[in-house]
Amino acid sequence: MTSTLYAALKDELQSDETKIPEIIRERLEYQGLTNVEYLWEPVQFDDAGKSVTVTFQLSGSDIINFTFSEETTRRTYCVRTDWRKFELDVNDALSLNFSEYFGKPLSEWSFENETHPTYYYNYTDTASFDPVCYFILPTDATEVRVDGETIIFELSYTSLAESLLNSPFTILGAIIVAVVISSLYRTMRKSEESEAESQLDKRTRGASDY
Repeated sequence: MTSTLYAALKDELQSDETKIPEIIRERLEYQGLTNVEYLWEPVQFDDAGKSVTVTFQLSGSDIINFTFSEETTRRTYCVRTDWRKFELDVNDALSLNFSEYFGKPLSEWSFENETHPTYYYNYTDTASFDPVCYFILPTDATEVRVDGETIIFELSYTSLAESLLNSPFTILGAIIVAVVISSLYRTMRKSEESEAESQLDKRTRGASDY
């Protein structure tokens, strides 16, 4: 950014770290999207490079939902991204229009898959700063694609119950438990039989003495 813009933005966001989260929350609520969970990381300021990085995660059924295929045991996720189009009024003299910066259809965004499948867009039509937006997906996401303003991808899914049933350690554990129970049962039976024999011997000796 220019020094003037960076100083203004840093001053505003340091004094009110919830400014961007609250604007996004208000925007979503205005659209009727209330089933949303937020996780925000501290805003990062790079004085040398004069850049500001805002990182956050959104979840909840109004942002992301999935369907499950029993045939393929895979989940297909759909992620809404239209919420990105909002304006950030930093102060009375400064407003950032993310609808303009990141309003291009997702189909026109760049895509890379070096560490994570990622859609990103770098807006270059402004001289005062260099805005970039990233949508970073899980590392093991496959069949990644976009449909309008929605990112779609698939993840393999195995429930805990299925994992346990398919695990050889579960069978081994069941055998070990069965052996332990059987051993305990035999030990208890032997103990009961020994005690019974001991009681019988006592009664037999008592009868002989009489």
